[in-house]
Amino acid sequence: MSNILIGVTGSVAAYRMLDVTRGLTKAGHKVRIILTKGGMEFVRPEVFKYLGADAVYGPQDDFKSAANNDLPGPVLHINLAKWADRMVLAPLSANTLAKMAHGMADDLLCSVVLARRQGTPLLLYPAMNTLMWNNPMVQENCQRLQRSPEVFLHPPLEGELVCGDEGQGKLPSVETLLDTIPFATPLKSIAKPAILISTGATVVPLDPVRFLTNPSSGVTGFFLAQEAHRQGHPVTILHGRYSTERINNLRHLPGVQLLALDTPNDFLQAVERLWPQHAVYISAAAIGDIIFKDQWQGKLKKAVLPENLAIVKAPDVLARALQMKGPKQHLIGFAAETDLAENVLREKYNKKPVDLLVGTKVHNGQIPSELAPKQASGFKAEHADYCFFENGQITFQGPLLKTALAQEILNKVNLWLN
Repeated sequence: MSNILIGVTGSVAAYRMLDVTRGLTKAGHKVRIILTKGGMEFVRPEVFKYLGADAVYGPQDDFKSAANNDLPGPVLHINLAKWADRMVLAPLSANTLAKMAHGMADDLLCSVVLARRQGTPLLLYPAMNTLMWNNPMVQENCQRLQRSPEVFLHPPLEGELVCGDEGQGKLPSVETLLDTIPFATPLKSIAKPAILISTGATVVPLDPVRFLTNPSSGVTGFFLAQEAHRQGHPVTILHGRYSTERINNLRHLPGVQLLALDTPNDFLQAVERLWPQHAVYISAAAIGDIIFKDQWQGKLKKAVLPENLAIVKAPDVLARALQMKGPKQHLIGFAAETDLAENVLREKYNKKPVDLLVGTKVHNGQIPSELAPKQASGFKAEHADYCFFENGQITFQGPLLKTALAQEILNKVNLWLN
């Protein structure tokens, strides 16, 4: 977990940082808040402490008594700069952005930013009216700040602004902030070999109205991509079009590319095109095993619906990836199973000897039995039961949070690559 220092400046979106503070502290991070003069016009400092922040500082607290400084050392802005693992400015107003771009230090927040240690990421989330955002001086200030290799600037989003205007200038959602603040890695640090990740469910169309799919949400791939990015890997995410919206929260991170796909053939073509450009392929997608032999151009009416629908095998994307695998590439496969018995996984491993086979216990909850009550497991959840099969044997079996699974897998990947 990280020490996260958040600067809240003069923007009506400042209220969102209350929820962000709560979310970060619940996740185990240590959070301290610095408010600018403008930021104090929109939120009350005490509320941040009620929501879990360790400390909250005002713009001129550098000049107050040592009683306000619980960190070692006599100078508050230096102490905070040394304490922070990550500095975040959200929302970042045009005024504070300009002051930082020109090296000003007229309040606590700007002084801390100037004292930032080398290697400490500075994450910027501007929020302002579209006319201000599009002003050439604001854009020049953004470019000046982004020349630093340790700065990440998340562009403001488009939509309806508080003033009623439509355009770019909105602070990202609380969910996006929580999904990026602890993980965002500036471009300078994206230097490790590239990783390709597939995740989510495919769709197999029957007609323009109906399709066959499965409950996979893409949550596993989301956490894998998040962790791979945090560790400094460029990441390409091939995701089913109906995967969790959280995947889109990563789209502005440096070195992250997203590609929304539909059918098993779409995944096959994408893997054939992109796999040679990556050192590692993590095949976590629930790619359908069958496709309909016939596809109707119009809706198949109930009156003419056949008793049986002809199916054929879908392309085996993982088998194709194994055929293409080079001597210095590494391949991880996932097996969604209702039974994680060793013989089941061994059979799969013998057919497709990947570097690591991750068996996942799943159930859609729609076919109850004594062993599987009517409750989904593995799908659309942030935890599951797993079994690691590598080098012909089981090396791990048990429940894991999907965040922990991602860390375990990326740790193995980095051992292979080193």
